[in-house]
Parts: sequence; C-alpha cells; structure tokens
Amino acid sequence: MASVVFYMEDGNTLVHKLENEVTTIGRHPENLVVLTCPSSSGRHAVIKQADNGVYVHDLNSSNGTRVNGAEIEEAKLKDGDRVGFGDVQAVFYAGDPPMVLEEKPVAPPKAAKASLPAPVSQETPAPSVVAPKPGRQLSPVRRAYGKPAAANSYPDTTESGCMSALIVTALFVLAFAVGLAMRHSKEMNGNLMTDLISKVTGSMPKIKIERKEE
Repeated sequence: MASVVFYMEDGNTLVHKLENEVTTIGRHPENLVVLTCPSSSGRHAVIKQADNGVYVHDLNSSNGTRVNGAEIEEAKLKDGDRVGFGDVQAVFYAGDPPMVLEEKPVAPPKAAKASLPAPVSQETPAPSVVAPKPGRQLSPVRRAYGKPAAANSYPDTTESGCMSALIVTALFVLAFAVGLAMRHSKEMNGNLMTDLISKVTGSMPKIKIERKEE
C-alpha cells in the first residue's frame, strides 16, 4: 500500500498509509494528516488515488506545495518523490516505507551544507614602515636622479650679475653723454661742459658786499 512519511518540525516522523481515496492535509484538526507547522495552511493540500496513479493537489495554500523543489498545483507522484507542504517535508513511497521508519522515527533529511570559507578580514593591512637610516635624507628628486650635487659644483652668479648690470648702465650713460656733447659741439660750436658751467654760474645773482669803513 502506498504511504507518505511526514517529517515534523519537532523532529518526529509520521508514517501515513494511503488507505483512503482522498487524504486531506493541513493544520485544521479535521484533516486526516494534521500539521502543526505555522507555514502550513488550515486546508493545505490533498493526496488522491486514481486508477493511473497517485496525485497531490494544492488547495491554494499560503506557502504552496512543492514536489522535488518545484511548486505545483497538481502533480503525479512517483516512488521516492519529496513533497513539501510549507516547511513540512514528506516522502512518497509507492509501497510500504522502509522498516527503519516504522520501527524508529528518524529526523527529516537535510540538504548538505556547503562548507563556507573562513571570513576574510575587510581591514586593509597597514603598510610596513621602514625606519629611516641615520644621516642626511635625500629629497625625492635627488633620490630619483642620483647623488645630490656638491654645494660648490656651480658658481654663485649673483655678485657677477650685479656687476654686469652696473657696467652696462655706466656704459649707457657714458655713451649718452658723449653723444649729447658731440651734438652740442656741432650745433652750438662750443664745449658742452664749459657752456653748462657758464650757464649755471651766470644765472646766479651776483651780490656785492660793501664794507663800510669807520
């Protein structure tokens, strides 16, 4: 005789032989198979025996009925099919269930848990710090291009630059004075320096101081 083995949430096993043409399943106490799991509906599903086999039919339950993991409305059962009524799992047998199930309740089969790798720390490891060597530290530019240049490798051009500027300025002033003197001599037929001195001294008022004799 066909039977269904239910694996209850409390760990007990219920073996139900399909003696009736229709077996009602759910949390309502009027069902032939009463489930206590909250995920099962009051009238969850029925199992019907027909001439061509055994069928499970879902009664619009809240969490559905599944056969071998696939949710169904109605499906024909084969020997060894796993049927889920909400969170309650069951196994359909075309004949009597294994003897071990009748003699001793067994826990419901559980899917093998995949071994998880050890959690990886999300913290980024701090970079190793190398203590600086004693002595003079080189700048990044000098470290990139080799040894630092000696302090006296290049002459100090600050003083020579100032002297060059003074010399150029003096030559410019001298050239200007020479040119002005030559132009004055050509146009006025005289000496520039003498004419300038005469003009300066001649423009000054002459003051005559008379000394009174007693």
